[in-house]
This record gives sequence, structure tokens and C-alpha cells, in this order.
Amino acid sequence: MNCGNLKCDSTNCFYNSSHECKAGAINVSGQSAMSTSGTTCTTFVDKAQSSFVNSVEGLTTSTYNIKCEARNCVHNENKGCHADSVQIDMQNARCDTFECE
Repeated sequence: MNCGNLKCDSTNCFYNSSHECKAGAINVSGQSAMSTSGTTCTTFVDKAQSSFVNSVEGLTTSTYNIKCEARNCVHNENKGCHADSVQIDMQNARCDTFECE
């Protein structure tokens, strides 16, 4: 089991609190991804479009709580992320930790 660190630079995401994800768990899409640009954090919720309350009281997300569909990533083991740390980018909510096998 991996309980690594997840750092999110997508500061316009509702779940981002000082670069920590407070969603509790996230999903990364990109089943056929061959690079970072083919991945997306599908848990992303735009703060500006959100009808949620303005503060996040959720759970800190670790790499252990990432469901990953990027089957070509070296860190993906049975749809679970096994990277020591994960970085989600600011502009597109992509997984910057993706490494193609």
C-alpha cells in the first residue's frame, strides 16, 4: 500500500486547499494516454462554477486514494497509483507524474 504525497497546483479547483487536495480520493482518466497531456483529474470541480460552500473541510488525499485509468503509466498497478508522490498541474488538472511504460 502506498500512502504517498499528492500535490495539486490546480488552485481553481474547489478541493484545493493550499496545494493539498481535500477531496479524499481522486480519479485520473486517460486510458490510452501516452503522455501527461492525455490524462485528466476527473475529480476536478471549478471553484467559479461550484455551488458548494466556499470552504473545504474534506479529507487530505494521498496517492493511495487515486483511482487511475492511465494503463500505460509505470505507476499504475491494477488501476491504483503507486508513485511516491503525485503532481497535478495548474492549468489543465493533468497528472504531471505520468510516465509511459
